[in-house]
Amino acid sequence: MAKLQPRREVWEYGALPVSVLCPSLEPQALLLVHGKLLSRSTADAKGDRTVKPNDVATVLDLTPNQRDVLVEVLSALSLSNGALQPTPPAPGQESIYVHELSMLMLAQLFAREAQRPDAAEYWPEGQAGAGPSTSMDALMSPTRQMGKQGAAGRTHMRQQLQQHLRAAHSALRGFGDYLRRHLKLILELAQDPVPAGGDPGRLSARELDRAAFLFVPSQSQQLAPGARLSALVPQLLPAPGGGGGAPRLLVDSVLSALKTTWGEDALESPRLASFSTSASPSPKAFRSLGLAASSGSVDDARISGVHKGTVVRGETDIPGGTLHVSDCHDTVVYVLSPLQFVHLSGCSDCTVVVGAVGKLLRVDRCDKVTLIAATTRILVSSCHDCVLHLGVTRPPLLLGDNRFLRLAPFNTRYDRQLAHLRAAGMRPDLGSRWDVPEVLQGRDRRGMSSGPDSPRAFSLSGAAPRHTFTLMPPDEFLPYVVPFQGGAGVLAGGPAHPTATRWAALGSSAVKGAVYLFPLPPDYEKALVRKLSLTADMRAKLRAANLSKDKERELNEAIQAHYREWLHSSSLLRQIFDLSNLERDELSAGGGGGGGGGGGGASQGAQQAQSAGQAGGASPGGSGGGPSPMSL
Repeated sequence: MAKLQPRREVWEYGALPVSVLCPSLEPQALLLVHGKLLSRSTADAKGDRTVKPNDVATVLDLTPNQRDVLVEVLSALSLSNGALQPTPPAPGQESIYVHELSMLMLAQLFAREAQRPDAAEYWPEGQAGAGPSTSMDALMSPTRQMGKQGAAGRTHMRQQLQQHLRAAHSALRGFGDYLRRHLKLILELAQDPVPAGGDPGRLSARELDRAAFLFVPSQSQQLAPGARLSALVPQLLPAPGGGGGAPRLLVDSVLSALKTTWGEDALESPRLASFSTSASPSPKAFRSLGLAASSGSVDDARISGVHKGTVVRGETDIPGGTLHVSDCHDTVVYVLSPLQFVHLSGCSDCTVVVGAVGKLLRVDRCDKVTLIAATTRILVSSCHDCVLHLGVTRPPLLLGDNRFLRLAPFNTRYDRQLAHLRAAGMRPDLGSRWDVPEVLQGRDRRGMSSGPDSPRAFSLSGAAPRHTFTLMPPDEFLPYVVPFQGGAGVLAGGPAHPTATRWAALGSSAVKGAVYLFPLPPDYEKALVRKLSLTADMRAKLRAANLSKDKERELNEAIQAHYREWLHSSSLLRQIFDLSNLERDELSAGGGGGGGGGGGGASQGAQQAQSAGQAGGASPGGSGGGPSPMSL
């Protein structure tokens, strides 16, 4: 039998600090707010009611900043405006579906039940400093202090992140119970305005289907894939032959019918993987999933618990279009696939590359993570000391107690990148707005007391929190080499084409197509070209020096020594080993195919590109040390 399940994306991706948006709103008053929104709405071609963002701000008493954040999140979650528009509406001119907005606000009110004070969630206050690298800012950062304590301190920090994940998973289960308790209110929010003389207590199938914003029917033999929510209530289905019009049932009757289909265990909490390897599969079994690590879990929708490893996922490995990456530490993750939703949470000391996200990428409570992503929208909540290289067509949304974020232009490419962006519904022609984030702020509400879910970074006076973000200086910008094509298979289609990893070929006529999907700002492009020219300048100087054979050999040995030291200090040697193992297994399974001709493949191509000075943490190398950085 088909069951009614909460739509988990609404809470996982759409949760906002309700005490900042609407501190006095209660579920009992939501119908009144809904009525005010309907009074300002107009009907679209299908008869659904829409309002403009300014009307939303007026009714909910929001600042322009708060309104923009709410509209962006709702647009990502909306089921009504999923079609890709040739020309997106101008800011402030978006059409917002009233029923979806009211249901989203009801979901936000669950935060008062789910969120509890947690001192570890917020970074401690301290004196102002220039950034996380100064001694004063080290006093402000609990994770910086833990770093001084070595491995024990980092382990303690990871335990705190795991505690947050457990709380989030528990809240997700509570979200389903919360929606069940307010199911009648949800049905009332789904109704059309009642005309004069109409019966306000009846519901049609079309109105019930609007509740699909919060609920989905489970897969079953009784329902076809993609069935509407109204299919769970057969009494609402039209009579055979289409006579008699669309039936309307009493709201209480629909409520009773839906409660009989409720799935008690609909929202399973994913287990947190421990760092213990006692019950782990064999390393070869891990590598068959594109995972090179001694622990962790990888499937077609989740990457979790990976510690000191490398994960590679290609374009056919995530068929559902939704991915969760959680509880990963000291790990490199390549997700080269067209997706709709990605959630990155509770990770530390990781590098994550995400190919294309069509709706929303959310990052929660991460520490020292480098994220490289092309996405329509990104929301970052309560993260610390992270570097975000973004190709994002909407302004990044920053909320919670973020500290020391560094925003930078998108800095990578791979063979299947443009195809992935198109498949995800992205519009790279709109340009990237990586440098104009929206930081969610409170407003001056005199006499208002903070609720338990009111982060201290939200100033009630409207002041922006200190040290939330900075823009990466152009001189620090570097490209990141992705050593894979981004296609299907364990190694994401195999090694990348040589020109894709040779950033020194910028502007070369030999490179076909656009060099960047998101063009760099002029200052960053000039700085990058200047960096990439250093290797050529150094070669020219060495040739002009006319060194003897002995001096040339001595210089080469010194360069090799410094190169190996760099590999060890940057933890890139482990990535070389991981990719070599993945590549070897792929070659043995495929009879030698797809490895780039004899085992050089992805790992060697990445090493050659990286050793030219194009660092950033991609997988440089194969086993055996590879060529000298000056040999290129």
